[in-house]
Amino acid sequence: MIQLICIVLVSFISKAATVPTGVVDVGSSALSNPSQGDQPSLSSPNGTFIFDNETIGDYMANGQWDGDECKWVMKYIPFVSSECTEYCEADTYNWGFQYHRLRYHIKLSGNGQKPDLWCLLFNLRMKTNCARGQPDFFECNVGRAQEYDGLRTWAVDGDTGKVVQRSGINIRFDFSPDWESRDAEHDCVRTAIREATCAGTVFTNGLRCIPTLYTAPSNAVSKKESLFKRQTTSNYVNHSQPEFDESYVPPASRCMYNSEVPPEAT
Repeated sequence: MIQLICIVLVSFISKAATVPTGVVDVGSSALSNPSQGDQPSLSSPNGTFIFDNETIGDYMANGQWDGDECKWVMKYIPFVSSECTEYCEADTYNWGFQYHRLRYHIKLSGNGQKPDLWCLLFNLRMKTNCARGQPDFFECNVGRAQEYDGLRTWAVDGDTGKVVQRSGINIRFDFSPDWESRDAEHDCVRTAIREATCAGTVFTNGLRCIPTLYTAPSNAVSKKESLFKRQTTSNYVNHSQPEFDESYVPPASRCMYNSEVPPEAT
């Protein structure tokens, strides 16, 4: 029996969808905001974060999360689409680099992981990887980073026969004023995304962080499309998008005022 039947994988640019009647919503529980100290599933005695009386490391597999929820995830929705953008916000009074704020915006399609737990894991791994303290601002599916219906995924649970929907992840956070200008923390943030996501998950469009105003080269071809092009005739038409791309993109050459970037990025 086919265990997984994916009904809808909503793209980032899709419009907000209403919840179908009879669909079991299993991904919209109360969400935590680490910046407000709300950590219902995680405690930190003496500075050591634990989960179910064991260290986070005990639930990691090859550097990725491998908690109990991952069994369902890998059985039914073993893939996720990601978007990670950043820009350096120039200070209003031009007081200098140390006053610039690095703004991040991350979106992930729903894959079945609990959003509140994923955000906690990401927050912890990001601070460790980037060697930074608690972000000046961090909100996940709340506040300025509201849960976005366009990131939800629907699937049929083969065990119950019910259609279920899983919420996606929408995060905004800032580094201020301490952050690495060389790569604008691209590598450590990307690594934290992978580590907080269930081990074995496929990032269908790759995983990388890019400047908000970055535009992929017009001749960018995905690995899959490149292979298709070689295997087909000269009638191939390049409709490619830079899918499954994990190549490094440097940060913008300068900090920008909010008026210079799309409202979605602020």
